[in-house]
Amino acid sequence: MEQYIVSSNSALELKLVRKPSDINDPKAAFYPDMTYQVFGNMEKIFGYKDLVVKMYYTACSLKLYININYSSKVDSEKFGMNPDNIMEKLKDYITPNFHSNIDVFEKCLEDEPSFKPYGNQLDQFILNHNEENKKFEVYVIEDENTEFKEYFNQLQTFVLWYIDSSNIIDFDDSKWKIFIMYEIFKNENGDLCYTPVGYSTIYEYYAYPDKIRPRISQMLILPPFQRKGLCAKLLNSVYKHYATKSDVIDITVESPNDEFQLVRDFVDVTNFHNLKTFDEEKLKKLHYQEMVKEFKNLYKVNQKQVRRVIEIILLKITNRQNKDEYEKYKKFVKTRLNWPFQKKPTKLMLAMPAEEAEKIQKGDSLVKLEDLDIEYNELEPSYDKVIKRVEVSLSV
Repeated sequence: MEQYIVSSNSALELKLVRKPSDINDPKAAFYPDMTYQVFGNMEKIFGYKDLVVKMYYTACSLKLYININYSSKVDSEKFGMNPDNIMEKLKDYITPNFHSNIDVFEKCLEDEPSFKPYGNQLDQFILNHNEENKKFEVYVIEDENTEFKEYFNQLQTFVLWYIDSSNIIDFDDSKWKIFIMYEIFKNENGDLCYTPVGYSTIYEYYAYPDKIRPRISQMLILPPFQRKGLCAKLLNSVYKHYATKSDVIDITVESPNDEFQLVRDFVDVTNFHNLKTFDEEKLKKLHYQEMVKEFKNLYKVNQKQVRRVIEIILLKITNRQNKDEYEKYKKFVKTRLNWPFQKKPTKLMLAMPAEEAEKIQKGDSLVKLEDLDIEYNELEPSYDKVIKRVEVSLSV
């Protein structure tokens, strides 16, 4: 039966189709990083040989075409096992109005220039990639809209393939705010078109008594547009939106993965460097209160992330060849790492003879020191990645 088992990650073929030639162009295809939420933890599809599940979207309006190709299917009567019902597994995550006729789908491309972004334009910029200037715009959608909801349901299907343990959000809740980045390109007829390259979902939590605390839930740049610095641009657009809002306390992030944390650190460290009050000498002496105040006012960064930013910049300007200076820096970081471990003596310890309680505390301290060393040694390489990217960015 091995020949009838395929990886759902490689069987699923995705495309954002800009022109008819993309339909048959293998270079336009991209594939999921994960499919377990739809096809199970093993990420396998049973019952087909040479399986290709084509899920093609028109690049702007996201009209969907689905086609399932295979060279042969398992004989249910012979083996007593039915092939997986692929459409049944997909149905909860896709529009019921998808196309199954490729000619009808291709005809949809003629209407793509009529698609215009939803919401209000928040930001725009030009990036030079491969000696070509490309224009991008970011829009924020804050009000519920049935037409937008249908469109966004198409777009957010991509999180299933690229964000671990992701959820499809319910846009009926008015506390959700959506930020979508588009690339503006010209089609073969010279018409301007808007294709989504990524998006972020923000939930605005209530903060007593009359404030809000926006939390970044998801941030995704689609694979054809990754490794171009667009996630950093999108994050800065989110900051820009909330910077002038007096009711925002700070911006938090829901369970950031390592990759997003790296982008977040890079953006925040770069922004900190650009402060009017930024002063390396003052920072070395840990006189950074004025800088932190300006940083929080401009970018609404929460205190935990502010501390992380300071640690990264201090590592950047610390002379690691100077043993005393390097040890002083490590002590500064470990002090912060130790905060969660700090605890008061228990009632049982208070009831013990002083010598026994002291032995327990010393034993705990040794364990904590080892833990702090391990935690610090894991942290420094991630800081170095940020420093390297910042140095490249600042030298351009």
